Amino acid sequence: EFCFIHVPRTGGWSFRNYYEEHKLPFYSNEKKGHHNPVSLLCSPNEYNYVTIIRDPVERVRSHFQMFQEANELSVSRGLINFLRYSSEVKNLYCQYYSGLVGEIVDERIYNIAIKNLKSFKNIIIFENYDEDLKKFFKHFKIDNFSKKFHTNKSPEKTLKQSEREAIKIYNYWDLKLYDEIINLKNQKKI
Repeated sequence: EFCFIHVPRTGGWSFRNYYEEHKLPFYSNEKKGHHNPVSLLCSPNEYNYVTIIRDPVERVRSHFQMFQEANELSVSRGLINFLRYSSEVKNLYCQYYSGLVGEIVDERIYNIAIKNLKSFKNIIIFENYDEDLKKFFKHFKIDNFSKKFHTNKSPEKTLKQSEREAIKIYNYWDLKLYDEIINLKNQKKI
C-alpha cells in the first residue's frame, strides 16, 4: 500500500483522482483528509511514500492566487502580510516531509525532510508532471491515462520581482530542498 504526501498546490487532487480511478493501493485516512504530511509513526524506510514537489515560489504564488480568487481575508492585505502570517506558505515542504508540521524550520528539520525524501518510493516533479506520472503508472501496468483531471487550477498571474524575492526569503529551506531533490533526480539517485 502507498501513502500520498499531498502538499497544497502541487497537483495532488489530480493525482488522487488518477489513483482512485485506477483503484491503486493507496492509503486514505478515515477522515478523507487530503493534505497529509509524513507520519512520525511511519518511517519512509518502512512505508511506500509518494509525493509531488513543485517550485516553491510557484507553489506559494498559486496558493496566494487561489486565496485571492476565494476572497479569503488572509490575502486582503497583500502578499507580504500573507507570507508573514500564513503557515502554509513558509517552508511547508520541510514541515510536511519531516512530519514536523507547525514547527519553525531550521537545518535540523530540513535534514530530516531530505533524509525522508531520499527513502520515498516516488517523487513526481510538478514541472514534469505528465512524464513523471506516466513513469509512475507504468509500475502498475497502466500505459494510458486521461488528462481530464485538474480540478483546482488557478489562472497564473505574473509576480513582480520584489514579490518573488519576498517568497524566497520566507521559503529559504524549501528552495534548498527543492534544488537538492531536482539535483538527485537529474543524477538518477532517487
